[in-house]
Amino acid sequence: MDKRTLIKNVSVAFLAQGVSMLLSIVQSLIVPKLLGTEQYSYWQLFIFYIGYVGFFHLGLNDGVYLIKGGQSRDKIDRRSVNSQFAFALSFQLIMAVVIVAIAVLGGFGPEREFVIVCTGIFLVIQNAATYLTFLLQAMNETRLSSYSSIVERLSFLVPLLLLLTGRIHAFEPYVISYIFSSVVQLGFCLYLLRDFTKSGILAPSQAAREGIQSIRVGIKLMLANIASQLVLGIARFAIDATWGIKTFGELSLALSMVNFFLAFVSQASMVLFPALRQGSAQSAKHFYTVACDAMGLAFPAVYLLYQPMTWLLGLWLPQYAHSFVFFIYLMPLCVFDSKMNITCTTFFKVRREEAVLFRINACIALLSALGTFLGTSIFHSIYVIIGSVVLAIIIRSLYSESYLNRAIGVPPTSIGIWELVLTGAFVTMTILLPPLVATTAYLLFYVAFLVANGNRVQSTYKALRT
Repeated sequence: MDKRTLIKNVSVAFLAQGVSMLLSIVQSLIVPKLLGTEQYSYWQLFIFYIGYVGFFHLGLNDGVYLIKGGQSRDKIDRRSVNSQFAFALSFQLIMAVVIVAIAVLGGFGPEREFVIVCTGIFLVIQNAATYLTFLLQAMNETRLSSYSSIVERLSFLVPLLLLLTGRIHAFEPYVISYIFSSVVQLGFCLYLLRDFTKSGILAPSQAAREGIQSIRVGIKLMLANIASQLVLGIARFAIDATWGIKTFGELSLALSMVNFFLAFVSQASMVLFPALRQGSAQSAKHFYTVACDAMGLAFPAVYLLYQPMTWLLGLWLPQYAHSFVFFIYLMPLCVFDSKMNITCTTFFKVRREEAVLFRINACIALLSALGTFLGTSIFHSIYVIIGSVVLAIIIRSLYSESYLNRAIGVPPTSIGIWELVLTGAFVTMTILLPPLVATTAYLLFYVAFLVANGNRVQSTYKALRT
């Protein structure tokens, strides 16, 4: 791997995520205060639904990403890529028309009908933009992909600020502005890849054959991603259906806060895949070892943010204060889900073990579904649902790391056990102790963890510097 190029790409990726985080802060802190609980919940329902539009490209985007990963722009078959893009647009337009028809004829009520119709429209636009950003990432032009994300985020930030300044209390204009930002991103990506769009297209039958081949390759990764989303998604569907839109919105606020951290650190995985595909097996093994140790040592520090975060949120959004207890159970996602996304998922893709990743995610989704069933039908408790989902995600992270350790030839360490101990300590202290005492006690516990693993801290620090 070219370390300088990698650092530049990661830096731009983090810049893009910094812009996204600014927007997310506005969305998560100001929008709910202005919209009110019910309107904000419908806004969150739209955000929730569009998280699944990636299902409708059937894995074609992922297939092109995997097949073309590591190829440079001057070597890639532009005509083939452009033809598959046209093929993807064609069948997704048909799917979008079906979704819109279902929304109009389904009797869902005006608000849900609007959300579903907009989801169908967003499906075509966003999947087209995602295809192009995946292509940029596959060619290791991740900086351009990051720039497209910045353009998309800023294109939403401007109308969002206008809506907030105008004190618009209905959620519909926010949804339309969000779709508009995706249109701008698509246009920007088409400009960056104008040499592809000018290369012409293959005959429809050949374009369909190549598109289907990419679907065959990518559908396993797509299904793995969908299964991963369903781990939390099943629980959110059930909470919406059982406890109503307001409770759904309260949980979504807590999840959006956690997603700040998850989205920020996950930018590294976007840059790593093409770089690792171009590097040697030995350099990939070295990176994997150092990355796992670094994240295992550093990420548990995020638990220290719980008390100040909930205190500030309580001042700003007092109407949501009773739901802040969700954070206690969701914070472990910052440790285990981040580690899964950056190292495990990336290395499953590098090693072309999408089928293994899918089986793991599918099993964990089933475990989440079981916990959700118990929480809704037996215990009638949201906390049972959230706890089972978080437990499932922890199991996925630990099992995936253990699997890759064996596959790559990396000896196991005690870091995973320490992560569990630190997580248990955080949850227990936060529930049982006063806020200041709990934070101080966990800080001392975390410092003791670093001291106990002093040799590993020093070796990891040296490896990161070299």
